[in-house]
Amino acid sequence: MLAAAGSSIHAQDAPTPSGLRAVTYTRDVAPIIATRCGACHVPGGDAPFSLATFDEVRRRGAMIAAVTRSRFMPPWKPEPGFGQFEDERRLRDTEIATLAQWVERGMPAGATSKTRADAEAPRAPPVEASAGWGNRPPDLVLRLPAYALRAGGDDVFRIFSVAVPIASGRWVSGVFLRPGNRAVHHANIRVDRTGASRRLDEADPLAGYEGMIARSADFPDGHFLGWTPGQATAVLADALAWRLEAGSELVVQLHLRPSGKAETISPQIGLYFSDTPPATIPTAIRLGRQDLVVPAGAARHLVTDSYVLPVDAEVRAVQPHAHYRVRAMDAWATLPDGSRRPLIRITDWDMNWQDRYLYAAPFWLPAGTRLSLEYRFDNSEANPRNPDRPPTRATWGWRSNDEMADLWLQVLTRTDADRITLRREVGRKMQTEDAVGSEVLLQRDPNHVNLRNDAAGLYLALAQPAKALLHFAAVTALTPGSAAAWFNEGVALDALGRTDEAAARVTQALVLDPSYSPAHNNLAGLHLKAGRVSDARAGFERAVATDPRNADARANLALILAGTANADAALAEVAIVLEQKPDLLAGMTPMVWLLAAHPEPGARRPADARRLADRLVAQTGRRDAAALDVLAACHAAMGAFAVAIALAGEAESATPANQPLLRQAIRERLALYRTGKPYVLAP
Repeated sequence: MLAAAGSSIHAQDAPTPSGLRAVTYTRDVAPIIATRCGACHVPGGDAPFSLATFDEVRRRGAMIAAVTRSRFMPPWKPEPGFGQFEDERRLRDTEIATLAQWVERGMPAGATSKTRADAEAPRAPPVEASAGWGNRPPDLVLRLPAYALRAGGDDVFRIFSVAVPIASGRWVSGVFLRPGNRAVHHANIRVDRTGASRRLDEADPLAGYEGMIARSADFPDGHFLGWTPGQATAVLADALAWRLEAGSELVVQLHLRPSGKAETISPQIGLYFSDTPPATIPTAIRLGRQDLVVPAGAARHLVTDSYVLPVDAEVRAVQPHAHYRVRAMDAWATLPDGSRRPLIRITDWDMNWQDRYLYAAPFWLPAGTRLSLEYRFDNSEANPRNPDRPPTRATWGWRSNDEMADLWLQVLTRTDADRITLRREVGRKMQTEDAVGSEVLLQRDPNHVNLRNDAAGLYLALAQPAKALLHFAAVTALTPGSAAAWFNEGVALDALGRTDEAAARVTQALVLDPSYSPAHNNLAGLHLKAGRVSDARAGFERAVATDPRNADARANLALILAGTANADAALAEVAIVLEQKPDLLAGMTPMVWLLAAHPEPGARRPADARRLADRLVAQTGRRDAAALDVLAACHAAMGAFAVAIALAGEAESATPANQPLLRQAIRERLALYRTGKPYVLAP
């Protein structure tokens, strides 16, 4: 507890000459220091000195009064009246006056015994300085490998991939980083299940690597994980926990600032687990422009962005992000009725004090609300935080002397269907902006292979394979000995319908690396498109043989086996797939149809198909029309027509308006069930 431990305190409280109660450390000052300053000013904390004891506070009493009077400390950037947030460090006027009065009157310690006034006063929260994790230690602690930071020079962005040693998936209710060194400016934490980030890390001879974050590393659904100075341990309610699968790696990007002496950087990450699955899944919305250009000398350059909510959304948290040249930022919501609600405003932006702000009272915004963002840049010499003297033209980028203008919002939706809609639409907006950013960075470094691959992956996700092909072809020209480069070019050609050229590229990938399982899988898929079923089956089998963990290849092999009346073998592959990658179940719907409604009666396994369809319906929250449709077909194949009719009606109701062909097919199957006939696939 923040108190006078180790100090000599004997004086009892005494009234002032005017008869008013004296301000003392024990009763009045310690609670303010604990609640407003204690997150940083503890032994081993983020601040350069501790304020954990009476003597430590007394030695700096005059300074504390001065920096709190000017509101330089404690750092809290959001303006009052533009959003009310949890754990605000902003001091009330009465608290500032209390600190000033305490210093003016000689900084009295106060009573050590519990007078009635002391007993009723707010007490300082416990501080576990030895543990350093806040109110409770984490369930798992990971340490990043030690990195030797140079004494001087520009800021460093270093990325580390850290394996998470868990045998099975866990629900995570909190992540907290202990920097261990004040050279750590801030950190972002993502999750990668593919191994791509680990390979980039291993390719660099030093701990971690510099460059771009792999596209496969991302924040968990709706969560932005990171650390900034002063940030409290963020343990979520169980209702918002997120899933961390076995075999995952945490990808940690550290922003490091050389301090004038060589230092060793080795932060720790604490994970807090929950046994309770989340009741709801949040969605992250990012506003921002990656084509921004701030002219040299511009004293008031505005960068704006906006997004219209397609569904109702409850706003729970906000996190702005920019670099040095920003002076102020503002974000607000304009509701469909024209009224305006502030989200956050910062009039004295400082890159050194960025945070995630949780709303004290989350609030709903209706569909049709426009979210708006405005950043004001000052790229003149009058800006004391401008990193360039004289000022230079600034563009978007990851380096600290580049610029950004982002705003993240964490929201909840009323239904899972709304969440899927919002994630799809805002995801497209964010991917489009990321593609713009990739092109901006490639203008500086056109031979950057990882950037080219990132840009191509974004264009594939945006259904723009022609643009993806340009970047993949450039990578092949830069790295002709890379099997992955030829493989990726084949993926883009296949998306363009140029299957013969795609097959030639994938074949070349296998010439370079005969054990390249994804290439075997894709070449088999091209054989299947051409109707060469036996070649396709052999290709999928080779893909599984070269990498038994290739769940996509196993799923494709299961489809082939089910289609060729090898139901038992197909189900054996399915069991392995669902153990390796449960989220592949939705992509296996065609195989479930084959097991339920194969043209050959002997190839059907309706009971097994129903078990898979039950899982699929549960996985999609009974809101996916295709899942309900195939489950209805399974029950019809088993003769349970009343159940099939009810499920088909449910599927029809769940069909989106933009899928009229699916609705018509469901109606036709429903008519069959009403006559007591199952649905059978055409031979």
